[in-house]
Formats: sequence, structure tokens, C-alpha cells
Amino acid sequence: MPPVPTSELFPASVRSVVVRPGIPLGLDQGFATDVRALIFRRLRIAGTVYAAVHGLALAVLVAFGVGPIKEAAIARAVAVSFALLFAALSYVDKLERWAFSLSVVLTIGNAAYTVLPVLRYGLAGGADVGTLVLFVVFTGWAFPYTLKQILSVLGVVLAMYLAAGLARFRPDDAGWLVEGLFLVTTAAVITSVGTHLADQLRRREHRARWELSREREAAEQLLLNILPESIVEQLKREQSAIAEGFLEATVLFVDLVGFTPLSAKMAPTKLVEMLNDIFSKLDALTEKYGLEKIKTIGDAYMAVAGVPTPRKDHAVAVAQMALELRDVAQGFQAPTGEPIRVRIGINSGPVVAGVIGTKKFSYDLWGDTVNTAARMEAHAEPGTIQVTERTYERLRTQFHFEPRGTIEVKGKGEMKTYVLIGPRASLRPPAKA
Repeated sequence: MPPVPTSELFPASVRSVVVRPGIPLGLDQGFATDVRALIFRRLRIAGTVYAAVHGLALAVLVAFGVGPIKEAAIARAVAVSFALLFAALSYVDKLERWAFSLSVVLTIGNAAYTVLPVLRYGLAGGADVGTLVLFVVFTGWAFPYTLKQILSVLGVVLAMYLAAGLARFRPDDAGWLVEGLFLVTTAAVITSVGTHLADQLRRREHRARWELSREREAAEQLLLNILPESIVEQLKREQSAIAEGFLEATVLFVDLVGFTPLSAKMAPTKLVEMLNDIFSKLDALTEKYGLEKIKTIGDAYMAVAGVPTPRKDHAVAVAQMALELRDVAQGFQAPTGEPIRVRIGINSGPVVAGVIGTKKFSYDLWGDTVNTAARMEAHAEPGTIQVTERTYERLRTQFHFEPRGTIEVKGKGEMKTYVLIGPRASLRPPAKA
């Protein structure tokens, strides 16, 4: 018989006691979709209600002095009616939280049924061994692990007490008492062992699912540190290579001026710490303006706007990020005390983006737009932001520029370029993508 998931049996206040901390309860919801689990859940609810109502009804009838035959018949009729009714109502999710409360009533009812006849007649009147069997079995299902074991043992002890009392005062009944005690004891042992094994199996399964879930989350987070979120989702769905073309995007390159001779003067640890500090500031600006960081190559930093999520204000976002970076870079300083200046190049146009690699994924950009942006950075003056004419045309009404004139660009020939100075007064910050 499959175990009943704890999340279906107990309210939230009780579940924290049943399941060990650190194992999320949501992982056992797979049981709820199993047809057998649904059937046994209804049987458990019906059996719990029957045993609880039967015990309470018998206790009340004994207290009022109703005859033993009538009390048993009435109690069974009432218990069966309630059990069927509640089993039917258990299809309503809101009513299932009463299962735990009924289990408590079950314990009280059966305890009262056991004790009251002793007080009234001077000996145990619990000749109905079936009730004790129900008591042991259904408390074994309904209560947390430690408590259900205790109650199962108490059920056996009570049965032994009843059998000893009746055998002493009614020797003629000793035969069926032995048989009844055997049934109760067997039920208690089977229930205790079965529930213990089921609990252990379920806990192992919970632990395995939980650890698998954590590993998946860690792997996904690692991917998110390397690739854009939309690309990660696409990788989950597709096995083929991922490549997309974007008609409009703006690419930014940043380079640290004089980094090569500076690195020769620094210890490796200090060099890496300095780069990490500078690139962390660039990462923060990239995130602030909704750009996508593509990669770092040595002391160069590459980012883009409009990829992988298209946006109309891609050029504005890159320009504002570049201007703030230019201001922030004035505080860059090497451990040797030398100031660190930056060159920034920007270009706009179509690009191709995709994921390359089979073991080590890399999201990259290709196209003439990318190459030209890199040339803009390489030919820029230290501390300036150089843009192409294509980017200038997109931004000239929102930003101030100074014409740099025509320069010779490797692989491109002569190009007209501009230096970005700052925003016009009416410019608003771009919306984050």
C-alpha cells in the first residue's frame, strides 16, 4: 500500500513536525496524481471517520447505560453513515484538513470506549476487537512517525489489558480473547513495521528529489551566469544550435588604456583584483541600463543592447551607460597609484547572436557592426566615447556630440566619427529591458 503524502494529510502547522527540516514538502505531490494513492486516501479517511465515530458513539451509549447489543448496532450504523459521508466530502480539498482533527478524535473516542466500560462494569467491556484493530491501523496512518508508533504500542497494551481482565472475570470467553489479541497484536506489528518502512522509503525519495532539485537549480544558475536567461530557456527546449539575427542593436567596447605596460609592474594577484574591481563596476552599470554583457577579453569589455531581447531605445541605453562609465572611470586607479583611463567605442546596426561550444557554452555576437564597434574603441582618444555615423544619426537629437572628422579605420577605410559629450536637458533615462 503506497504511503499517503504528508502534505495531503496535515495542515501546515503540523507538517513541520512530520517532515525533517530542509526537505520541501512540495516534492511528494507526485503521489497525489497516482490513482492508487487517491483510492487509499479515501479509504483512510473513511476508516478514520468510522473508527472515531464508532469509538465515541459506543462511549456515549455505554455512559447512558444502553444495552451492549443495541449500543454496538447503533454505534456501527452511525459510524458507517459518517464515514461514507466524509469520504464523499473528502473530494473537496478544503475538507481534507479535518483528517488530522479526526485522528485526534479517533484516539480520544477509542480511549473513552476502553476506559468507560471498566469504570461502569468493573471490567473491560471492549469485546469488539475490530474497533481496537481500527484504532491501531488508522492511528498508524494518521499520526507523525514517533507518535503513531507510541499509539500502536498503546493499542497492543490496551488490548492485552482487556484480554487479561475479561479472561479473569469471564473464563468462558478466553478462547476468542486469545484469537482477538492475536489479531490486534498482528495488526499493530504489521502497521508499525509497514509505516516505518514506508516512511523511510518516502524520506529517501524526498531527499533524492530535493538533492536533484538543488543540483538542477545550481546548474541553471551557473548557466544564467554565462548566458542570457532567454537563451537558457531556449537551450532547455532545443537541442540544435542557437543563432538569431537582429536588425537593430548597439554594441559597446571598453578598453583600459595602458594596461599592458601596467600589468608588467604588478603582481598577478593584485592585477586580477584590480580587473575584478573594475569589471564589477562595469557589470553593475550594464545591469542598471539593461544591457547584455557579452564577454571580457583581457582588459577589453564588450556589451550590447537590443540583444537577445529587442528594444527600441538600444542606442540611448548604451550611450547613457557609456557616459556614466566615463565619469566612474575617473576614479579608477592602479595599486601603484597610477590613474587608469578608458576608451569607449560604440556602433549600431544588424548583428548575429548565438551560442557556440558543446561543453563550455559561450554567447557571442558576429557581424560588421561588432567589428566596427571594436575599431571605434581602438581609435578613440583616452577618456572619450567615439561613435560611428550610424549611431550618431540615432542619437543626435538627444545627445550632444563633437565631430571628430574623418579617420582611417583598418578594414573599413575612411569613416566619419563623432565624440559623445553628454545628454541634452530633455533626455529621460531609458526603460530597462
